[in-house]
Amino acid sequence: MAPPFRTLSQNYPLNSLEEAFGEGILVGHPDMPEFLLEPAQIDHLLAYLNSIQSQPGG
Repeated sequence: MAPPFRTLSQNYPLNSLEEAFGEGILVGHPDMPEFLLEPAQIDHLLAYLNSIQSQPGG
């Protein structure tokens, strides 16, 4: 089961995802497509993920 996007930073440093997004992410789930992002799209995705992270104690 995949973690909710709003809690990703609890398990992964979000800035470390930049390289993975740039290389393309492959997962072992057959229904999940491969995707590749342009550098600007990666920046936007990381900004979005940072903006929705749950605050500690909240």
